[in-house]
Order: sequence, then structure tokens, then C-alpha cells
Amino acid sequence: MELKDINYEEYLGNKLYKRTVERLIQLIVEVATNINNMLLKGLEFGPTVDYYSSFIELAEANVLPMEFALKIAPSTGLRNVIVHEYQKINDATVHKSIKETLSYYKSYMKYINDYLKT
Repeated sequence: MELKDINYEEYLGNKLYKRTVERLIQLIVEVATNINNMLLKGLEFGPTVDYYSSFIELAEANVLPMEFALKIAPSTGLRNVIVHEYQKINDATVHKSIKETLSYYKSYMKYINDYLKT
């Protein structure tokens, strides 16, 4: 079974699923923002203020479409909640974000790959 196929009741009832999803979201966002910062450094942009800004700045550098950057950038907020405010994690929000996160970051990988080929 893939994590994207887990229904909400299964998700709530299984701590392993919950912790796995939370950790994967954290890692996906962190790896992407590390890539963003490396690309921005190579493009001679200054350091970004935060994870969110790294997506916006990549769009400003014409690496990502701005419309897409504005969609994916808020995923950094969920990562921050997972990492810094563990007691305030909303299970429904995390579960709901599984498919969206996977979809956005698959698109992100395609955009980055296409950019690197140019």
C-alpha cells in the first residue's frame, strides 16, 4: 500500500503511518529548499530569508513558473509546524496534504530537471 492511498481512519489509527508521512513531508520540503538554495547561489542570488522565499526567488530567476511557486511555497509552512510545533500538528491537515505534496513535488522535480537540461 502506498501512503497516498491510506484513508483518514487508517492514518489516524496507525502511528507508524502518521510519523512516516510527517517525516517524509519534512524531508521532501527540506531537500527541495536545499536544491533551491544551491541553484540560487549558482545564479548569484543572495541567501533566501526562509524556505518559502526560496521558491519565490526561483520563480523570479525563471527556474520555476511563478504560478507554481505560489502553489508549492506554502508547503514549507506545514514542514515548519511538523518540525517546530509538534504538539500543534493537525492530523486532518497532514493527511489531506499527502496527495497534494506528492503531486507538487513531482512537478517540482520535473521543473528542476528541465531547467538543469538547459
